[in-house]
Amino acid sequence: QMKKIHQERGGNPMLAQQARRVLFATSILGQNVDARTVALLLNTAVYFGMETDARIVRECLEYCLRNDKLISLDVLPIVVTACATLKSRDAREVIEIQAIKAARNAKYLDAKGVTNIISAFSKTGINHEKLFGMLSKRVQTLCRIGEFEASHLVIMATAFTRLRFRDKFVYGAIARRAMSLRERVTVHELVPLILAFSKIGLKDQKLSKRFASKAMEYVDQMNAEHGIRYDQLFGVLTNRAVELIDEFTASYISTTLNAFQRIGINNPELFDNLAERALAVVQDHDARDISKTITALAHFGLKDEELFRRLASHAASIAEQFEPLGLVNTMHAFARTNFLQVDVAVALSERSLYISRHLDANESRRLLWSFAKFQVRDTRVLTAIFNRCLALHQEFFADPTGSEEIEEIFDVYGPSVCPQLYQLYMSVDNHSADEDAITWS
Repeated sequence: QMKKIHQERGGNPMLAQQARRVLFATSILGQNVDARTVALLLNTAVYFGMETDARIVRECLEYCLRNDKLISLDVLPIVVTACATLKSRDAREVIEIQAIKAARNAKYLDAKGVTNIISAFSKTGINHEKLFGMLSKRVQTLCRIGEFEASHLVIMATAFTRLRFRDKFVYGAIARRAMSLRERVTVHELVPLILAFSKIGLKDQKLSKRFASKAMEYVDQMNAEHGIRYDQLFGVLTNRAVELIDEFTASYISTTLNAFQRIGINNPELFDNLAERALAVVQDHDARDISKTITALAHFGLKDEELFRRLASHAASIAEQFEPLGLVNTMHAFARTNFLQVDVAVALSERSLYISRHLDANESRRLLWSFAKFQVRDTRVLTAIFNRCLALHQEFFADPTGSEEIEEIFDVYGPSVCPQLYQLYMSVDNHSADEDAITWS
């Protein structure tokens, strides 16, 4: 009950502190409690950040170890989810005991049971290969007889991608069931499904390459690879997305675009609808949403001037929210599409002063190149990023894919901002020229 109230009130810290005080004073020793009560207590304690050294957590783990037979299959996922967070030896032992029980009963699980168990064990980070194999067979059986609802498919697809589980048959079964449920899929289920399937594709090199092919000639070969036509699957999901477009939030828009970028499928009809919807909810975009949306549209060479202008202005107003990677991706995407707007350039360049020490060499190079495209001349900003590149100069010059960007950076800024880095650039350039001369001779 405390956990539910805390979630309903948006994670109120005072309520969390009060809940921890109550839990610290709670004990189940000598109490007549059932397994479900113990599991919920353990789950609540872990939710509020309590570790194995807390009395209530320790007592609940001891109960689970002593009374394994009392933990039913519907309680099992609650216990495993809590133990996955704890990472202690006792928690690991509880997980292993419950894994044996789940494997032994896999063929008797219903749709809800198998979904919850797969989700729980996917969070443990432990490779229970035999268990997952048995659960995947049960999933295929239940998919064939139409037992799963869309909400189940979302949880399972997400869990299997988290596990990096490579069973083409279970993915095919989930995909076929998703297509059969097309009319019943809500927007809250559609977007996670698109994201999950995009990640599934990314984990298979052959599939990933075919998705990335602009010619889309891979389609007829998909049946042999995965037992499901992925063009049909994404066609069904895309059509449903267009039908539900007015229900898309800023987060759903950015997540969907990011998923299609991940697998390299360009869908102009869907993207036009998403861009139009994004204009209606511009103010709801946070820094992460802006970064994903702009990066995906730039990836596909799409430039909606009105959307870019309004997102850029909004990005400038919330510049302090941007994390290093999001800031770099956003600036780089705007620069790649030659969309130059002063307010966002100034705001994000000033934000870069505070996150420069967290940038790696690749991010620093991409950010500097964006500054060059934006004609940023703020000495404080440039000095901070150039110094970061100097500190990482070996990695900065080592990546061959960034050589053109580096050349453009020094064409714009020359040696004046950071003479040491420019000198290193010239020495690397001269060394490459000498090697080319030796090769030709």
